[in-house]
Amino acid sequence: MNLQEDLKQAMRDKDTTKLNVLRQIKSSIQNAALLKGNVNEVVSELEVIGIIRKEISKREDAINLFVSSLRDDLIRTENNEIDVLKTYLPVDLTDDELRIIVLDAINHLAAQTRKDMGKVIQRVVGQVEGKADNKKISKLVGELLA
Repeated sequence: MNLQEDLKQAMRDKDTTKLNVLRQIKSSIQNAALLKGNVNEVVSELEVIGIIRKEISKREDAINLFVSSLRDDLIRTENNEIDVLKTYLPVDLTDDELRIIVLDAINHLAAQTRKDMGKVIQRVVGQVEGKADNKKISKLVGELLA
């Protein structure tokens, strides 16, 4: 994932959607580094994946608002931006692969009730390393511990 090179290429191609999205990602990464105490601080790839997932989530929330306002033009723009963001995410685990990991975590922690959800989710998130959406993990853990 080389955002700087892609940013330059988007400028050359005059791809304004991609250019704007990459600038926002770069800014968000710099903000994360600032929160660590230094702009030149290295942000891990896992943190970058988290930042990108947050950006996707923001856009999905905006789409929900635009649907109620009947703004198809803005919905299209947000969907295009989501498509650009998704190219920088690792390939998601399949539902079956995620289910196996969750079941393994439940068995390892001897989790039985919803009270154990937090421990299970924490373990699964650590194992999948950004290859699955946290909402999806939470939903699956909740279903299996119900």
